[in-house]
Amino acid sequence: MTFQRDLAWQQIDLAYQSSVSHQFARYALALNYSLLPENVVHQAKRCVLDALGCAIGAYEAPGRAICETTVKEIGGPQEATVFCSGLRTSVLNASLVNSFLVRFLDYSDLGGGGHNSDALSSILAVSEREKVSGKDFLTALVISYELGARFEDSITSSLEEKGWTGDIRAGLNQPPALGKLMGLNEEQIANAIGVCMSHTLPLGILDSNRDENVMAKNLRFGWAAHDAILACMLAKKGFTGPIRIIESDAGIRNVIAQGNMDLEHLMDFSGWRILDVRFKAMAANGTTHGHVSATLGIVKEQNLRPEDIAAVHVKCTTRTFRHTTTPAKKYPRNAESADHSAFYANALVIKERAFGADSIKPEKFTDPVVLDLIEKITVEADPSLSGQQGSSEIITKDGRCFRKRIDVPHGLGDDPLTDQELEAKFSEMASKYMGKEQIRKIFDTCWNAEKLDDLGKLTKLMVFPRSGATTETR
Repeated sequence: MTFQRDLAWQQIDLAYQSSVSHQFARYALALNYSLLPENVVHQAKRCVLDALGCAIGAYEAPGRAICETTVKEIGGPQEATVFCSGLRTSVLNASLVNSFLVRFLDYSDLGGGGHNSDALSSILAVSEREKVSGKDFLTALVISYELGARFEDSITSSLEEKGWTGDIRAGLNQPPALGKLMGLNEEQIANAIGVCMSHTLPLGILDSNRDENVMAKNLRFGWAAHDAILACMLAKKGFTGPIRIIESDAGIRNVIAQGNMDLEHLMDFSGWRILDVRFKAMAANGTTHGHVSATLGIVKEQNLRPEDIAAVHVKCTTRTFRHTTTPAKKYPRNAESADHSAFYANALVIKERAFGADSIKPEKFTDPVVLDLIEKITVEADPSLSGQQGSSEIITKDGRCFRKRIDVPHGLGDDPLTDQELEAKFSEMASKYMGKEQIRKIFDTCWNAEKLDDLGKLTKLMVFPRSGATTETR
């Protein structure tokens, strides 16, 4: 009897040891800074700089004040720093507010399984709390990108069409990255994955096609990352979770992905996926960059003004059409819908010749010039287009017709932003709040992040006086 019991327990343990959760935990614990190639480290620094710029650019977001006021009410130990205001609060609170800031503008990176720049907030907050080195911080960030990308690559049919978002990956890629920083062992990280991923599953309505986007969209990854910190805290003390959260008959593969998940691909740890990360040149949904860039190119090349325009005919991918042209998006009344509107984005670049951090200010949603241009725009799905491809045809009132197609928008694909362009993007958003000296210090700190002995030195630079916020919780 004892033999049969011991054999049954051994079989359970073997199943756990071979699980995705354990293998992800082993990958994280085995990866050290010394194993990271120079180009991987540099790319991680680019991810940090871009995400921090996006956070500063989001300072005036209506949801920021709500989030910050709420965490002040919650209170907590002064463990980590909230960007912009300098509020000192708990690691959980700081992670939540900062993730909202990074995500708000939809200016964040593309890669690591989605917009994995959202992972920076929790990793940086935990790094500040745990007082880890810059090398450990960068390593954890790379882990999150590598594991997040593998989750996305393993899905063999669209999660979006099944009613979910790819940010489900936060429950899988954040506990290993955070657990490594927090000193968890392999079993504890595997349990943290089970705890987090079984409770935090962001629904597709947070990035809906037919409905308005709302403030909660900006926390679809951040909330799961916040919960990943808590899951690691619990697991470190012995709390257990469903370790076979991916491959169980009631797990992610069968329930969420409906069987369309390649586990062999998921656990292929070769290569560096972070090198595929790209950074946006426009603060708009990535799928719109092709046709919006085409419209912008025509307007600049032909020196066209709103009053010159008779009609604009846009062609985009089927997914872009479905995601950015519904009635809820055509006439946006909030920032979250504006940066996902093909109509609004094309209208605004005709008027302002840019689509950046200031393009989603509320007063622009009712601008009569923008509204008039929206009425002149048609958008058509072209099945021959894919990725970020798109085209635009502009007909002027005097009968001229101009056409342009963009296959690879600047910043994406094989046309990535340079380091200098990333710095310029950062400066454009930060110069409203910071002087040149402070911006330069942030640049120097990011490009030399491996030399940091305290990540608090970086978060302190993310605070500016204009915010006028208190520096501690009450």
